Amino acid sequence: MSNKKEYNNSLRKSWIKQKAKFTKEELLIKNFQVMQSWEDNYMKLLAEISTQKGGHILELGFGLGISAGYIQKSKRIKSHTIIECHPDVINIATKKLKQEIINGRVVLLNGFWETITPMLKDKLFDGILFDTSPLDKETHFFHFFPFFKEAYRLLKNGGIFTYFSDEAKELSKIHRKKLNSAGFKDINYKICPVNPPQNCRYWTENTIIAPVITKN
Repeated sequence: MSNKKEYNNSLRKSWIKQKAKFTKEELLIKNFQVMQSWEDNYMKLLAEISTQKGGHILELGFGLGISAGYIQKSKRIKSHTIIECHPDVINIATKKLKQEIINGRVVLLNGFWETITPMLKDKLFDGILFDTSPLDKETHFFHFFPFFKEAYRLLKNGGIFTYFSDEAKELSKIHRKKLNSAGFKDINYKICPVNPPQNCRYWTENTIIAPVITKN
């Protein structure tokens, strides 16, 4: 257990030391394709799901800021808290959301969610969107499972949770089992059409699942 913890801590330290490379098409960190512009309509859908109830929204991972932009377009939200670990991405987010931060509509927190969310009180948020990058191939995609219990704790009753899925057509038994274990019973999803380019290394399907998880 301690070896795994040390490994994860080492990964995190290495990750934030790597230079982030931004282009019009993608964000690269440590040669990982963290995000690409083809995700736009998927990010729009995830943003719509997470803001269904309005109120206070938590977003984990800023990336290219696509979903954050769509969340900000919602007139129903009262606040938008963003957790982002990488200093270069934080700098970009600070510039893009300068006015929103000044007027208190956005709260930007710098750090890994594993460190930050335990400091947040129960039932703070009406919607949560989880889209952080895996730090290595070993944790690719399944890195979101450990957050499910935190999502349940942080959501108000009736709140909505969604996340960047690793499934193209339907929500699998393993996802449902992990969500059930975290406390979620109302588990649904939408299918989003996407068109990733040939150079995309993390998604090759033409659809992707957008989970719609409600805390009852």
